[in-house]
Amino acid sequence: MLRPLELLNRAQVETLHHNALRVLAETGVRVEHEGMRRRLEALGATSASSGNVCFAPSKVEGHLFGNTIPQPVRPHVQVSAGVYQSWYLEPETGCLVPFTEDRLARYISLARSLPLVSHTHLLGLPFVPPELPADFLPLTEKLYAWKYGARPGGAVQFTHLCEPLLEMFRCHATMNGEPLAKVFCAEGFLITPLRLAQPECEQVLFFAERRLRMRLGHLPSQGGSAPITFAGAITLALAEQIFLHLINRALWPHAEFAVAGVVMTMDLRTGASVYGRPEQQRINAAFADLARFYGCSCTGHTGLSDAKAPSFEAGAQKALGALMTALTVGAGTIEAGLLGTDEICSPVQMVLDHDLAGALSALLREPTVSEAECAGEEIARWQRRKFPC
Repeated sequence: MLRPLELLNRAQVETLHHNALRVLAETGVRVEHEGMRRRLEALGATSASSGNVCFAPSKVEGHLFGNTIPQPVRPHVQVSAGVYQSWYLEPETGCLVPFTEDRLARYISLARSLPLVSHTHLLGLPFVPPELPADFLPLTEKLYAWKYGARPGGAVQFTHLCEPLLEMFRCHATMNGEPLAKVFCAEGFLITPLRLAQPECEQVLFFAERRLRMRLGHLPSQGGSAPITFAGAITLALAEQIFLHLINRALWPHAEFAVAGVVMTMDLRTGASVYGRPEQQRINAAFADLARFYGCSCTGHTGLSDAKAPSFEAGAQKALGALMTALTVGAGTIEAGLLGTDEICSPVQMVLDHDLAGALSALLREPTVSEAECAGEEIARWQRRKFPC
């Protein structure tokens, strides 16, 4: 295996770890649901009347170490194609136009035809079908994803949608002869900084009571909802990831800890996300070093671009992100077709990204070195033909 690049030394990693535990012990997390607080108290947390939940470091550390140590993998690049609340960049005209069902079908079909694209997914739906109430979009997202062969996202949004979502997943599992747990997906988010709102608690507990795991994520922004400093943003993000792991442990006692470089960098002049900047890749590398400290797995958020059109800028930003993250985390991702972070879907960019992924995969591919491959006899024969005795 290639030796992964390291950004942080041991002392720096331990400083981040210590300060993340300090945040959980002294600041705590606001948990806006009594039932969820009771579950965390059973894990050793202390609750205040304000709804704040704090964790003593000694109660936390026992849940962080002792994971099944992941096997090292050779750095590689993977490709996915997502559709968000996006505009469609029309290839024929170069104009941004709203998505329609026909454009969505053609975009997903193109992604599925490209051999390196591992999967296509929807997060939300980029158009509102006629006469459909907007609150039902999490339900519609699943229907359109299944209709055109994409993976649905985990949007729930409203607690009253939990029951109909569950029924949809049951029907889909039955029709495809698969276990419900395999097709089920639901996701909510912690509100940075350090707040878990009541709806997300209700939804997580609803599915957990039915033995289904709803994922809780977060997306802090460096300079926005998180401190502007490199170490401060990572400290807050790590504290939140440890807290989310404690939620998992409270519901699923055998859950294993994992970290992820999901801190977004923000342009302080405009408030826009800037995924193409090097800060994003440095944060991924830092979390890879933290993962080695904890003995757990790590993922990096990468493969996006700030560019608004297919261009050198888009290719350079995606290549830098995917390659750097592959060499640090182990897997770099290219989000094929996405521009302007995830505001624009471009079929032209998707094809270019697919070619870029092929080049990066060839660069990272393990070489074959053997006696036969060294071609010593072939070299000798060539020399004898050129200079016969």
